[in-house]
Amino acid sequence: MCGIAGQVTLRHGPPADVERVRHLLRALVHRGPDGEGLFVDPSGRAVLGMRRLAIIDLVTGDQPVFNEDRSIACVFNGEIYNFQLLRADLERRGHSFRTMTDTEAIVHLYEEHGVGCLPLLRGMFAFALWDLRDGSLLLARDRIGKKPIYYAELDGRLSFASEIHALYGLPSLKKEIDPVALDLYLDHSYIPAPHSIFQAIRKLPPAHYLTVKQGHVSSGRYWQLPRPEPVEASREELVGGLRDKLQEAVTLRLISDVPLGCFLSGGVDSSSVVALMSRVSAEPVKTFSIGFTSARFNELEYARVVAERFRTEHHEFTVEPDAVAVLPAITRHFGEPFGDSSALPTWYLSQLARQHVTVALNGDGGDELFGGYPWYQTALTLGRTGQLVPGWASSLLAGAEPWLGPRVARLGARLGMPPAERFVSLRRVLGGATKQALYSKGQREACGGAAEEYLLRHYAAASGDELARMQYTDMMTYLPEDLLVKVDRMTMAHSLEGRSPLLDHELIEFCARIPSALKVDGGAGKAIFREATADLFQAGFFDRPKMGFSIPLAEWLRGPLRPECNQILCRDTLTACGLEATAVRRVVDEHVSGKQDRSTLLWNLLALGKWAEIYL
Repeated sequence: MCGIAGQVTLRHGPPADVERVRHLLRALVHRGPDGEGLFVDPSGRAVLGMRRLAIIDLVTGDQPVFNEDRSIACVFNGEIYNFQLLRADLERRGHSFRTMTDTEAIVHLYEEHGVGCLPLLRGMFAFALWDLRDGSLLLARDRIGKKPIYYAELDGRLSFASEIHALYGLPSLKKEIDPVALDLYLDHSYIPAPHSIFQAIRKLPPAHYLTVKQGHVSSGRYWQLPRPEPVEASREELVGGLRDKLQEAVTLRLISDVPLGCFLSGGVDSSSVVALMSRVSAEPVKTFSIGFTSARFNELEYARVVAERFRTEHHEFTVEPDAVAVLPAITRHFGEPFGDSSALPTWYLSQLARQHVTVALNGDGGDELFGGYPWYQTALTLGRTGQLVPGWASSLLAGAEPWLGPRVARLGARLGMPPAERFVSLRRVLGGATKQALYSKGQREACGGAAEEYLLRHYAAASGDELARMQYTDMMTYLPEDLLVKVDRMTMAHSLEGRSPLLDHELIEFCARIPSALKVDGGAGKAIFREATADLFQAGFFDRPKMGFSIPLAEWLRGPLRPECNQILCRDTLTACGLEATAVRRVVDEHVSGKQDRSTLLWNLLALGKWAEIYL
C-alpha cells in the first residue's frame, strides 16, 4: 500500500519537474511512511514517485519496479491478490522476476498485454506505468474504486497524485470552486468522479484508465458492473456457491508479511468476515470495534458476542461528542468537502487498529451486494402501497404540508412517484425549496441541475427489476464515491491498509446472478447472505434491526457540537462558496429548535465550512 504521484510532459510542454514531484510526495507521507522511491525518465518527459507502506515483500519490494531491461517503470498503490498465479504464468512465458512483490507482476503483464492487462488483475489498485519505448503513460484504477487517482493538466504537464490536496501546491492551480461539484456535494454528501471541488482537478473514475501518448491524453473503461442475468441453479447451489466465493475472497486477503486484523461492528457483514477469517487463521484474529454512549447507536455488545464466539483478540473504543476536535485533521486528509459523518468513528477505529496491526479487513459491500440498505425496503414498500392508493389521495397528502407536516407530505409525494424518482428522493440530502433558498443566484445558475440528473442517469443505465436497479445505482455512486473514499482516507491517515473481501470482483459477478427474491426475502435484506453464513453463528443472532455505522449526529448538533456549528456556519466562509448566509442560519435554527432534523445537511455544511477555512 502506498501513495503515488508523478508528472509527465504533454504536447509541446516543458520537462517534468523532479522537485515538484518530491513536493507532491511530501503530502503523501502518511500513506507510505516506510520509504520513498523516484523514477526520472532520461528524456525528462516523466517523473514517477511513491511513498511506501510495506505489506508484502518487506525486503525487495521497494518501488519503482522495472521489467528486465528497465524499459518499463511502475509505481503502485494497492494489492494484487492473484499475483502469485500471474507470476507463475509469466515465468512460464519467459519473464524473469527480481522481487517477490505483486507490483512486478503488473510490469510483466503489461509487457504481454498492454492495457489489456487490467482485466487480468484481481485486487485493489491505482498505478502509474511509464513505457520508455514509446514515451507513454498508463494510469489505471481498480474496478470498484478502492484506490484513488487525482490529476490536473496545467502548464503543458499532467500531474497526478493519490490524494487531491497534494496537487494544491501546483504553482499555476487556480482554486476556483466547481459549482457542479458543490451542487453534487450538498445533494449527496460527496463529490463523484470525474468532478472535484476545484475545476482544474479531475478524478479518474473506477474501472477506468488514462493514457498519455505522444503528449495527448485519452481515457477508457475496461470493466462494467455485471447485469442481472437468468440463472438455472437451484437455491441450494447458489447458497453453496456463495459460501465458497466468500471464503475464497476472505482467504485471498490474508496474504501479508505484517500483522492483520478486522473491523468488527457486530453486524452480519463484518461478523461474517471475522468468522471466515477464523476458519483459516492459525492464530486468533485481532478485532476492533467502536461504540457510543448513546445506546441507539451502540453495537459493542453484539461485537463482543462475535469476538467471544471466535475467540478473537478484541479491542474497543467509545467515541465521545468532543471528538469534533479531530475535524480539522479529518478535513485535511479528505482534501475536499466530504459530508459522511461516519468518517469520524472510522478515524478512531483506524487509529485503534493501527496500534496493533498494519492491515484491517472490513465488511464493506454487503449492503450493495445483497440488498441490505433500509431504503431498498422503503422504496419497495412505497411502490407496493402506491399501487393501492388512488392518485388523488397521494396528491392530497403531498400538498398537505401546512396541516400535516413535511413527513406526511413527502410520503404522499413518494407514493405517486415512478420508481426512479422515488429512489432518488430517498437518497438525496438536499432539494426543493431549501436548496433554492440556500444557493446564491450565481450558484443556482451555474450548477445547472447536475445533482438531480446524477442518480437518475445511473438508475436509467441499470437493468433488471427495481431492487437490481437500486443496487446498481448505489454500486456506481454511493459505494465508490462515499464509502470507499471514507475508508481509504481514514485508514491511510493512520498508515493502515483496509481490505474489503466482499468487494472482490469475482464475488460481485457471482452475486449478479442471484435473483432479487433471494436477496430480499419477506421484506428482510441479505436473505441469501444470512443463509450462506447461518451455521457460523448461533440461531437468531442477526434477527434485529439494522443499525448502520453512524453517530448520534442530531443529538450532538443540538448539544455539545452546537457551539462548533454556530462558529463555522455563521461566518462568511460559506458565502464565499456560493451560499446565502441567511438561509444557512435558518437551517441551523430549524434543527436546534427541534422543528426539523437537519443534521445531515448541517454536517455537510459544517464539513464544507471547515474545508473552506483550511484550503481557501
